[in-house]
Amino acid sequence: MILTGSVLLRNTRSIQKDGTTKFDFDVPTLTLNGELDGLLRISRGAESYWHQKVNIDKSQAKMFPMIALEGISHASFMDRSMMPSAVKSGDINPEVDEKTGHNTVANAIMNFIKPIEEGKSEGELNAALEAFTDDFMKPLLEAMKLEGSHAMKEPCYDSALVNRQSPECLQGSAWSQMAQEIMAGDLANKNAAIQTQDNFHRVYTVTPVHLPQINNSCPSSNDATCILESITVTENFYNRLDQFDTGKFEIGAVEMKGKMMSRQSVQVAAGNATADFHESDEVGSRCADINQKALEWALANANKKALDRYNKYGKKLVVGDDLGPFNAGPLWIWQYLQYKDNAAKTQTVLQSPMMRTPTNYPISAVRGFHYCKLLSPFRALEWIYHDSQLDHNSIASAPKVIGEEEVTFLQ
Repeated sequence: MILTGSVLLRNTRSIQKDGTTKFDFDVPTLTLNGELDGLLRISRGAESYWHQKVNIDKSQAKMFPMIALEGISHASFMDRSMMPSAVKSGDINPEVDEKTGHNTVANAIMNFIKPIEEGKSEGELNAALEAFTDDFMKPLLEAMKLEGSHAMKEPCYDSALVNRQSPECLQGSAWSQMAQEIMAGDLANKNAAIQTQDNFHRVYTVTPVHLPQINNSCPSSNDATCILESITVTENFYNRLDQFDTGKFEIGAVEMKGKMMSRQSVQVAAGNATADFHESDEVGSRCADINQKALEWALANANKKALDRYNKYGKKLVVGDDLGPFNAGPLWIWQYLQYKDNAAKTQTVLQSPMMRTPTNYPISAVRGFHYCKLLSPFRALEWIYHDSQLDHNSIASAPKVIGEEEVTFLQ
């Protein structure tokens, strides 16, 4: 089977007890995804790549290869003069002409089909296309792992604060662990450091409620190394329309609801008993600091051509000041990470609703917290590759100037 601009759906696979992915059918299938496909995001292709190559059960290895096609969009799989309205309105401009696109696709298909026609159990891949795919997917997979993407495995969501460690589910987010370190800031005790274990939980549950904590403290001055052990809580929140698995909507978490310990509480635990809440947590925007780091990670790790395209055509993502504080659980939970375009659609400002409390807060159960709506590095990378291109580098945005069947693409 050949899938062009499409994928094997999530309901065809499952995670085994050993953590690997297994599909429920045995038909050799080649998945071809254009890196510029406006209808099926390349981030959805990255999800397929991880399940079909990286995490695949050894009994199905090489049965479901996935190839990313450089410079190819959804329109590249068809006759441009016969594009349906959904492609005309929603696709990104391809960077190869129609003939080159068709030849690239045909080459990939022929390489895959020929060995099967000769009686082999699996097809072969064009070496150059496979090498491009492996390299192109590296930052996307790393970003998915940092997020703890539900597209890889379901979260553990145990009743206990600390989730079990299991190959079948995800315990927490590696990015949230980094976020707590950024939140902590520079510690006055240079021999102290913070080590965080994040756990996935639904942040709205109250029976039980899951709250962040610091498990120990460090003396104000000590020649020995002291490690603060902290626990954070995260819920990744996804576009609800992604449950239909069309690849049209965001694959990365549209926000990560992060419950962290405040900078003041970490500083106090690290030995600075006089740490001031105003200076530590109210001056500046702690959540914006973390979200800026996520954006910087994506910019530093993006595919070079994708980054050049973003810099030339892309709607730039800009991190704005935090919103709030929303110092009541429900207020913060249902205030979502805000994405707001400017009038020219050249820039989108992202702002995080936050909740923050000092260590002497009247309600003792919620003292010393700083909650943020976090930008996932995976979502930031997806923005660079896909969302940023839709306004000024789409087929719909390009003026038709040459005949009835030709389109002048932005160069």
